[in-house]
Amino acid sequence: MILFACDLDGTLIHSHKTRRDDDVCIEHYDGREQSFIARPALERLKTLAAQIQFVPVTTRSLEQYRRIFWTPDFKPQFAVVANGAIFLDGNKIIHREDLSAYAPELNRLQKKFADNPDFNICRIVDESFLFLRPRDELNPADFNFQTDLTVQRTGKKIYLFPPPLTKGNALRKLVKIFKPDKIIAAGDSEIDLPMLEVALMLSE
Repeated sequence: MILFACDLDGTLIHSHKTRRDDDVCIEHYDGREQSFIARPALERLKTLAAQIQFVPVTTRSLEQYRRIFWTPDFKPQFAVVANGAIFLDGNKIIHREDLSAYAPELNRLQKKFADNPDFNICRIVDESFLFLRPRDELNPADFNFQTDLTVQRTGKKIYLFPPPLTKGNALRKLVKIFKPDKIIAAGDSEIDLPMLEVALMLSE
C-alpha cells in the first residue's frame, strides 16, 4: 500500500486570490468562496485516492479544516490537522498530541503579544501552537522571539511550535497506523520540510 501525505494550502489548494475560471471551490468563509482546487488536480486526486491512502497533513486548525467540504463524490477519510496535533478519522478525533508541557510558554507568549499593535492576529491554535500575523507593512523576519519553541515563518505568517510538533513526526505516526510499502509526501513551505525528509528517509 502507498501512503500519500500531502499539505493543503499552497500545495493542493489555493485561495480565491489566485483562482482560475475552471477551478472548483471547496471552502466558503464568511459567506464567500475562499479556497479552490484546480479541476485537473481534483480529478487526478480522485483517481489516485481510490488506489492509495491519501492523507491531508495541514497546519490548519480543526475548525479551518472542517470548513473544507471537498466535493459530493470525494472527501478524504483521514486527515492530520494543527501541524500534527490532531488526527481525524472522518469527523472523529482519533489522536490528540499531549502538549500540556508547553502550555505555560504558549500562554506566556500569547499574553506578551496579544496587545502588541504590531500584530493583527495573535492566538493559540487548538491548544497546540501560537500563530501570529504582523501588520502588512511589517516584515515577519524582523521579529525575534526568545523562546524554546520552534519559530517558523511562511509569507506574512509566524508560527511558534512546540519542538515535537512537526509534520515529520505526524508522518511517522501515520506510518505506524497504515504500515505502507511506499511513502510519498508533498508540500510547499519550510513547515513541510520535516515531512518531506521523513518520507525520503523511510522510502530509501
